Amino acid sequence: MKSKKRLPIFEIFKKYAIDLYSVIILVVVVAALVFFANPNDIFSRSDAAAIPAPAPLDENSVRIPILMYHHFADDGNVSTTISGELFGQQLRALRDAGYNAISFQQLRDFVFDGGDLPEQPFIITIDDGYLSVYEIAFPLLKYYEMKATTFIIGVTHGMDTYKDTGFPIIPRFDDAQAVTMVESGYKFIESHSYDMHQHEPFETGPFRRGVLRRDDESEEEYIEAFRADFKKAAAQIEAMLGARPFVYSYPFGISNDLTDGLLQEMGVEVTLKITQGTNIVTRGDADSLMSMHRFNVPGDMAPDELLEMIR
Repeated sequence: MKSKKRLPIFEIFKKYAIDLYSVIILVVVVAALVFFANPNDIFSRSDAAAIPAPAPLDENSVRIPILMYHHFADDGNVSTTISGELFGQQLRALRDAGYNAISFQQLRDFVFDGGDLPEQPFIITIDDGYLSVYEIAFPLLKYYEMKATTFIIGVTHGMDTYKDTGFPIIPRFDDAQAVTMVESGYKFIESHSYDMHQHEPFETGPFRRGVLRRDDESEEEYIEAFRADFKKAAAQIEAMLGARPFVYSYPFGISNDLTDGLLQEMGVEVTLKITQGTNIVTRGDADSLMSMHRFNVPGDMAPDELLEMIR
């Protein structure tokens, strides 16, 4: 019986070395495919903060995420109330991730006058004009050097009761506090209507749902009422700050087919809704500033979740 021929030691080593080399090549190829298929899965949520924001579509367009806040307090409705501590953490995370808070004037100048914007621009908006904006948010905005715009409801500006009914409401900041914030360069005041942000349980007369037409109004009556409301709000802001508003935040985010056009006729260049999403703003395109989307920031949203949302 013949014995099996043994391979020399060199041949054995050569054979297994080639097999090992093939395995290494295969592992490297698979790892590369996994990485490039979904690189975000490789990083932890904290590492993801370093991933740059999406590039503009071209040199004339820019992506603008707009954040929406309301009230600043340690407790309250989580959908519209955030603590000062968490708000500060969010501002720090945005700053550290390279985001730059701009004003609507900068955005307007980009569209109409060829102005430049910083890298990764975004906008902070705060609706309703609560006193907590002055007491809690404003100092944090100054500390982190972030600009923000607050939209006041004219009829409740500076008040702690609802119109003439005496129902208590969350207090609003007043004229003097508004002037202090605007003069700092970090805070801007625009319109959230004069009296179209109504709360039905507190109303004693006909109720209007946001800026929508009431059932008892003709179209002509509705248009007249809408124009009168904005003109009253604009006059209030101009008397307080010396400039008419050019940005309008729709109460409850509601609009109709007429409102953008009516506001443009009265000098408004930017309107805001509450539909979730980012915005593509283009030089020379006035329509890209109308009915803009916003991201509502709830009071339990961690900073890394906020960064993930606006990307």
